[in-house]
Amino acid sequence: IVSAPVLLQRLPPPGYVKARTLSLATGQVLDRDAFIESLAACGYLRVAQVETHGEFAVRGSLLDVYPMGSDQPVRIDFFDDDVESLRFFDADTQLSGDRVDEVCILPAREVPLDAPDVRGFRERYRERFEGQPSKSRVYREVSDGIAHGGIEYYLPLFFDETVTFTDYLPADSVILKPAGLRSILDKSWHEIGE
Repeated sequence: IVSAPVLLQRLPPPGYVKARTLSLATGQVLDRDAFIESLAACGYLRVAQVETHGEFAVRGSLLDVYPMGSDQPVRIDFFDDDVESLRFFDADTQLSGDRVDEVCILPAREVPLDAPDVRGFRERYRERFEGQPSKSRVYREVSDGIAHGGIEYYLPLFFDETVTFTDYLPADSVILKPAGLRSILDKSWHEIGE
């Protein structure tokens, strides 16, 4: 169930999410340092102790990560480069809980901030907005690799094409909509226009 405004929200292309989704399974052989770099590249912030979505912490052979969309953080126990165990844990008490066989870690942000993508953002920004870009807070922060709140409204400056929620659904999905959806969408567009 989604609201009408969510249907209007532009999203990154599925290929972006798929390319930056990390999958782990118990027993998997994984270069730990490369995995840590991948977490950072996917927008996860390295902290001393994981407390909220989008954070990860490294403590000896343990790597804690709080995946986006997950109800609980996951504790990854490495033995050299082998994933020895995966457990959910309580972010408040830091106590390990149930074991899981595999976990999927979605990207922590909707926009890519690696050097080529920042260059693309800067070029598209200069094409669409007049004046001196360096006076724009958004332009400066993205140039410095910072994705501030509301950056999702600038998605078209990061991607050649954006998509909607329905583009993430399987082709054979059945969609039910209320009779007044068109008027609700029109009202939302009117508010956007204002």
